[in-house]
Amino acid sequence: MFQKLKTNISSLPKYLLKLTKKYSNRLIFGQNRSIFKGSGIEFVDIREYIEGDDPRYIDWNVSARMNELFVRNFQEEREIPIYVIIDLDSSLFFGTKSKLKIELLEELLAIVMNLSFTLSERFGAIIGFKNEVAFFRPSKNFSETYKILLFIDNIIKDFKKNKDKYWNANSNIEKLLKIVNEYIKRTSTIIIFSSFIDIKSFEKIEKYLRAIKKIKNNEVFVFKLTDPSEINLPAIGRINIKDPFTQKISSVDITPKLVEEFRRKALNKINQINQICKRNNIVFINFSTSDNIENKIIEFLKRK
Repeated sequence: MFQKLKTNISSLPKYLLKLTKKYSNRLIFGQNRSIFKGSGIEFVDIREYIEGDDPRYIDWNVSARMNELFVRNFQEEREIPIYVIIDLDSSLFFGTKSKLKIELLEELLAIVMNLSFTLSERFGAIIGFKNEVAFFRPSKNFSETYKILLFIDNIIKDFKKNKDKYWNANSNIEKLLKIVNEYIKRTSTIIIFSSFIDIKSFEKIEKYLRAIKKIKNNEVFVFKLTDPSEINLPAIGRINIKDPFTQKISSVDITPKLVEEFRRKALNKINQINQICKRNNIVFINFSTSDNIENKIIEFLKRK
């Protein structure tokens, strides 16, 4: 399916271009600074040890020769590539407000992408849908970078014409996180977009996130995509519910007790992801189709 989706910059919705420009200038702190600070470092030189220096950076070979302590001096890398990891499952093609969850994803992607372009950062993506994975190498080139946004925009257009194609797509988040660990070799900024709907093992999710954050020393952000109806059932009474993964239709009595239980479980799942991120020093933001994007971006900045 991925191979058939073509990209044409002229077809990119004008409002997305305006949206990216609206926020990109607001998100820059100081000269040549980015909210995606990264944690990559490069070796500069050797200097004498100063009390309080991290002992991990002591160069024992040089110290032995000079008969006094010397440490390796590092500086933060000026350029750290940004990757977006996008988990396309069937729940993204759903929304009870003014937009689908995948349209919310597209707006957030546009903001982050144009920010990286404004800051001259290389931008790439790994996108998973069903059993397919699409790779976009990090690039500073405008045309190459915007192919990622156009790719998602074309999927939305295709969905509106061929909805059946997009059902029965379970989450690929575990597979994608494993690929990130194998594919991304150097320190990077990684932004993960997922609904985290049908998580089979929170332990595995944490294992992969921990490896991405601590072992690879990456800056990691987790953006969960949600619709209000996934937390608060919209009606009380007998309704028909269609499972976006299996397409099975079930008739259910929505009682006050069921509404409360449904809400409790949904919030618990969000909290589990949030707690995983907290334990591993990862920024977590829950984005909803009913949110004011500007307010959520401000929230994101405050977290930084």
